[in-house]
Amino acid sequence: MTCVLLAVAFPAAAQTAAQTGVIAGRTLDASTGEPRPGVGVAIVGTTRGAIADLDGRFIIPGVPAGDVSLRARLLGFKTLERRVIVRAGDTARVELRLETEATVLGAVKTEAKLAERDVYESRPSVGTVQITARAAEGVPKFGEPDIIRIVQLLPGVEARNDFSTGLNVRGGESDQNLILLDGYPIYNPFHLGGLFSTFIDPTVRDVTLMTGGFPARYGGRLSAVLDVRSAEEVRPGIHGTAELSVLSSTGELASTFAGGKGTWMVAGRRTYADKFVALISSNELPYHFRDEQAHVTYAFTPTTKLALTMYDGRDALDANIASFGDSTSAKASGGTFQFGWGNTVLGGTLTKTLASRERRGLGHFFLGDSTTLEQRGSLSTFSTLLDLGAGSLTLNNRVSDRRLEGSLTAHTDRHDRTWGYEVASYGISYVAASSQAETQLYNLRQHPTSGAAYFDDLWRFSPKLLLETGVRAEGLTGRRWLAVSPRVSAKFFVTKDFALTAAVGRFSQWTHSLNREDIPVRLFDFWLASDATTPVSNAWHYILGTERWLSPTRYARVEGFYKRYGRLLESNPQEDPNVRGDEFFPVDGDSYGADLLLRQFESGPFSGWVSYTYAVATRQANGVRYFPGHDRRHDVNVVASWRLKKYLLGMRFGYATGTPYTDIVGQIVRRFYDPGLNAYGTRGSGNQVEFIGGDRNGARLPTTQRLDLDVTRTFRVRGMAVAPYLSVVNAYDAKNVFLYIFDYSKSPPTRQAISQFPLLPSAGVTIHF
Repeated sequence: MTCVLLAVAFPAAAQTAAQTGVIAGRTLDASTGEPRPGVGVAIVGTTRGAIADLDGRFIIPGVPAGDVSLRARLLGFKTLERRVIVRAGDTARVELRLETEATVLGAVKTEAKLAERDVYESRPSVGTVQITARAAEGVPKFGEPDIIRIVQLLPGVEARNDFSTGLNVRGGESDQNLILLDGYPIYNPFHLGGLFSTFIDPTVRDVTLMTGGFPARYGGRLSAVLDVRSAEEVRPGIHGTAELSVLSSTGELASTFAGGKGTWMVAGRRTYADKFVALISSNELPYHFRDEQAHVTYAFTPTTKLALTMYDGRDALDANIASFGDSTSAKASGGTFQFGWGNTVLGGTLTKTLASRERRGLGHFFLGDSTTLEQRGSLSTFSTLLDLGAGSLTLNNRVSDRRLEGSLTAHTDRHDRTWGYEVASYGISYVAASSQAETQLYNLRQHPTSGAAYFDDLWRFSPKLLLETGVRAEGLTGRRWLAVSPRVSAKFFVTKDFALTAAVGRFSQWTHSLNREDIPVRLFDFWLASDATTPVSNAWHYILGTERWLSPTRYARVEGFYKRYGRLLESNPQEDPNVRGDEFFPVDGDSYGADLLLRQFESGPFSGWVSYTYAVATRQANGVRYFPGHDRRHDVNVVASWRLKKYLLGMRFGYATGTPYTDIVGQIVRRFYDPGLNAYGTRGSGNQVEFIGGDRNGARLPTTQRLDLDVTRTFRVRGMAVAPYLSVVNAYDAKNVFLYIFDYSKSPPTRQAISQFPLLPSAGVTIHF
């Protein structure tokens, strides 16, 4: 599709190029070198101009050949003028560096327009929150900075407990989120059973979370989209970051090349607790994880850009029970266990913008005044290997996701129309076997292909109304499944600072995790695809909201939501390996609630946000209605940062009501009938205790609360910024319950609470150069 559109569009653009040229460039902050979005760039004496995007990039096509004067303006910055020579059929590249300037109008001090304000004014952006690297700096750390733990503090997102970086969004399951790295899918972005995420902190430019009603471009998941974007260095010379924490070491290097046309970044991280333990004692810590990431961009021309991303991360747990020195385990043979899992992502995106020209009729509808073409290709893999007893039992799951995507966006003064496609080929294997017994318990291999075509139209209907309408047609081989999913969102401006929003849409998911939500820890994932026996899940989102700018740097949002689920899949713990199709129970359900965000943006010494989520989630299976394990009524987070000269102070306070669990009401000793003795016994294996549970998730854990604190001091040493930090998690040592252990063999029965994080101090240092 993209190739056909290119063939149609290029000749049209060439006709205009004979008399005109293009001005393309980037707007940067002169003091920091960071991209400066929202800058108005105009040709003096004409109506031609452009607004710099979130990367600070702008393009002004159709500029008459000759000398022109370019003017860049942004509130809070000095107006910049630059003389540019435009040659016919050519592109003039410019870099505009803006210097800050406090502007005083009477007694009112104005500030630079935020990128978030531009998004507010230009798109419905229902359920969308963006967190930049600067906004994340002051948030207290658990061991080391972790962007996913920061996402857990946003409205609509609920974390199960302290031990998990999984995301339950507006009542959805943790596998229902489309998690992207530079737009490429990553299946299980967690380390150590969900305790840490895979994203390397210095590589993150910003994170965008869409909690519902997302546009037609996104498919394959039911609840949310989380897109993590890589940082791009725009300064010449070698720059980098080194981080040393109590858990790991991280290094990152970045620079530009080819006269600023290209950027590159490489980074790596590894835990070193296993090496440290081996250095100071004879004991073993048989676990470590590592991550490597690279990101490269190159602008062939100001209108053609290539971006490449690579990520590889692995967890390894290799141990022998006998090596721990226990007298009982030392006598055991084959006491080894291996547990490894990891992700790999390879992706590339080619983007080209075609110069504008006067078009009418269908040409104007399909190609607009200017056109942006994008072609993407990626390979994402995920693997899990569990080997118990050197082959006594082996569980192996591998997922390979190969996909091609393309889109054409036609820009006009009132419409941004996008046509796109997506084709994904999957290779999934799930094998359970015993090499010692030469037995294969389970062997599932799937090779489905999904295809989608979508249309999205961002319509600036009037100065007061924005509409984004779309439709996504999808299909999946192996099940002969087809569906059409409409998406609509709208924003009505009551005033320039106050808007009403709404969204409705249908969503589908055909890759599913075997993770069971009632289990409080997400140790690892096994993935399967929908096929002849496993249905495709679906959901409808309904959202109403309001947004209000209280000042140029202070923002509030309230949204109410309702989600209806069909054919959700829940892992069956009693599945029969000989029966294909009993891996899941079909489940229906819904969730509803509201969330609030009050945010102070990072324009002064104080910044942060307050988020509140109220949610009710229910599920129904086999006529039984229950609350899923992640259901939580109230969740409040207060996050604040203070920048005081050389100090950065951070605070986070969280309060949440309890999640449901199945109470244990008793226990019995399981006995077996022995026909030889005509009596019941335990077959010589001792008492086999079996617990008796009450109603499923009929009880709830108590409320939790936690205060985290962080302080960072920055020193300047030979041109480097050296920033040691101290973080304290759970500063007043609140006893938050993780789970209960019951013992009904005692009289009276006992219940012991296992706590979440105790008071945990940690320290580290970050060096920027």
